[in-house]
Amino acid sequence: MAEQAAVPHQSASARTVRTGGFFLPGDVQDSDGGAWQLGPSWVQWEAPPEGTAKKPWVFVHGGGGQSTDWLGVSSEAPGWAPQVVEAGFPAYLLDRPGHGRSPYDPDRLGARTGFPDYAGAAKVFVPEGTTAANTAWTWGRAPGAAELDALVASSAGMLLDTALGQELDARRIVDLLRRTGTAVLATHSAGAAGGWLAAARSPERVRAVISVEPIGPPFQDLGPRGRLEHGVAAVPFPSGSGRKPLDGLPVLVVSGEASGRAGNDAETVSFLERAGAHASHLHLGAAGIGGNGHGLIFESNTQAVLEPVLEWLAGINLS
Repeated sequence: MAEQAAVPHQSASARTVRTGGFFLPGDVQDSDGGAWQLGPSWVQWEAPPEGTAKKPWVFVHGGGGQSTDWLGVSSEAPGWAPQVVEAGFPAYLLDRPGHGRSPYDPDRLGARTGFPDYAGAAKVFVPEGTTAANTAWTWGRAPGAAELDALVASSAGMLLDTALGQELDARRIVDLLRRTGTAVLATHSAGAAGGWLAAARSPERVRAVISVEPIGPPFQDLGPRGRLEHGVAAVPFPSGSGRKPLDGLPVLVVSGEASGRAGNDAETVSFLERAGAHASHLHLGAAGIGGNGHGLIFESNTQAVLEPVLEWLAGINLS
């Protein structure tokens, strides 16, 4: 008799959490056809089974991904979201407008880049020729490798109107912060810009920002997707308040050893400091954690990667 494969719910590790989800409405617009919403977003959340006094984390995914990026691509390597819940923090995972379970309407959000194929996903997360350096991706790099299959399956295109996308990201993050109360904001890659904007617009609700390989360097030309006209974002920061946009904000920028982005991230850190942030740069290689690429939030050593992040956060006054 052929061996029967284990079904997912039987092979998964047991966890006890509270969980749920909700939609954040988009901005109500009015036209000849009636009222409609621009850029609604879906939020999934998990929390420890008992009450907790710890601040929630709000997770914002990158580029063509979705909030499931924070759950990991392998059952052998839990993502950041379940790990912070195990550490006692509630976790809120946002699907950026037009991504994941947040509806995409080309008539309202505009065109987007094509869905990545295997080669496209590999170019970002496991580039050809990096096997020796990107050792934290311990899985296969061709179709049929379960982890790469999962990554490609969850990927979609990015809005070509980068300024619109970042503006809507920022609005929904602020809306979510109004529900969560003060929180820690964790962003990845292209999701970082909305995070900087939200922190500048709602400084009383953001206690710290952890940004993993944020989009950059400052003023980057994004080709058909535009340019980061305002340094780390394509949208201007609030002005006229008599304070710097990110005044006093604790920020940790995290770079992988093998992604080649540490130099860009260092430039971003310098820009953030000029914007008033208390910014630190965690270069994982220098911290003794080697082999990570751009997908360090879901590679095989996620627990080792998150450990120094949690140590940094423990030194921040979150009250």
